[in-house]
Amino acid sequence: MKTFLYDKLNTRILEKKLGKKNIPSLLLMMRAGHNLYEIVKKKFNYDQIIAIAGPGNNGGDAIAFSIQAKLNNENIILVNLSKRKNNSKKLLFLLNSIGLKEQSFNNSILKSRKKILILDGILGIGISRKPEGLIEKTIKLINKSKKKNINIVSIDIPSGLNPDTGIAYPNTICANHTIMCLTRKQGCYTGDGLKFAGELLFTDLGITNSNKIQKVSSLLLDNKNKVLIKRKKTAHKGKFGNVLILGGWDNMPGAANLSALAALKTGCGKVFICTNNFNKLPNEVIRIPAKLESISKIIDKMDVAIAGPGLGNNGDEILKYLWKKKIPLVLDADGINWLATNSLKRRRTLLIGTPHHGEARNLLGMEFRNRFEAIKNMHNKYGGRWVLKGPGTLVINNNNMYINDFSNSILASAGTGDVLAGIIGALIAQKNKHPEVAGVIIHTIAAKKILAEGQKTLVAGDLLKKISSSIEFY
Repeated sequence: MKTFLYDKLNTRILEKKLGKKNIPSLLLMMRAGHNLYEIVKKKFNYDQIIAIAGPGNNGGDAIAFSIQAKLNNENIILVNLSKRKNNSKKLLFLLNSIGLKEQSFNNSILKSRKKILILDGILGIGISRKPEGLIEKTIKLINKSKKKNINIVSIDIPSGLNPDTGIAYPNTICANHTIMCLTRKQGCYTGDGLKFAGELLFTDLGITNSNKIQKVSSLLLDNKNKVLIKRKKTAHKGKFGNVLILGGWDNMPGAANLSALAALKTGCGKVFICTNNFNKLPNEVIRIPAKLESISKIIDKMDVAIAGPGLGNNGDEILKYLWKKKIPLVLDADGINWLATNSLKRRRTLLIGTPHHGEARNLLGMEFRNRFEAIKNMHNKYGGRWVLKGPGTLVINNNNMYINDFSNSILASAGTGDVLAGIIGALIAQKNKHPEVAGVIIHTIAAKKILAEGQKTLVAGDLLKKISSSIEFY
């Protein structure tokens, strides 16, 4: 089942379309209050609730929640940080009518030994600038109070986090949990969102077909289930494709070796390594001399070329040759650095680039924080499909954006990117329709298997041992 993610624009359009379908914003706000309370009551253990309402609809949701809590005789305090208007003004009037008055937020409220649940309804998806004044002061006080007996639950998105990009302002709520309403906000799944949002929960407010009403912004990758690869049990190695790797030159054979073994583990038939150093190559690979003549003799038999792992500043002539050929091309590491220094037209044949932040910066010729914008710019500039590695890896495939919500420093080790390039190359060789997507999933599942064994760190070769069990052939 696909998990759909939304940015601010598409969420707002969805809300407007629902309004035209006789589901007004006030009704959505009341549903949010009810569903939020039901989740909080069922999931969390607390003695007292402090609901904090900022300006905008998020504050309205916090007030709607407070109405439900008061009706259920909860010990609840409402802190209202803004003058109310429109729907939230109506809800505040109702709340006051049933006997709950606003209070100010200060240290004395938090000094209780009771188990406190803070409901963060301060800033929502409409955030457009850094928190200031009373709002900033309140966020600082909440973050400072975070301790064992205080549980911070954010509505929709932690206050201060950009719902579109996952970029956090200097003062952003560091939540234990975030309950997203109506739509899942893509900023919670990547970048700073993975740090500040905590455990993610979701309520659709009774709108079960949002993707049919309004287009989605991105898709969440399923990194929990094995990747399915079609493969006849009776087929021979000639049916599973040939992978050419340009890399492992001079004193860097290890990178190309990791890519080669990852490709074989992922199921390709043969791997050829073009290098100027035949020492220490795996027995399982076929050696190709580092000459354009040698490449041109075999290129028509190759299903994909992976260029860059351990290449250094070498192979310029071969790289230019591969760029012009119709063969699918995976660029990683030094292959990406080569592309950044060459003015080339958009590639029409399949190109998959796998940069980390620094390599993407070189490709674009500028520093960036908005990772969504960066990956789109790489696609527009060079063509192809891209994997922007990092916390909450992004993948762009044609006009589709995917987010992989895995973030763990266990992958912050030399060679893990070479393994990913090899996996993607093998999937191309086996005619997988979305090799960049499937490759990221296999890579992530392999890392998670290692984590499940209790390991806190790894060497890239450890991933090779988990690739096969991350795949299901059918």
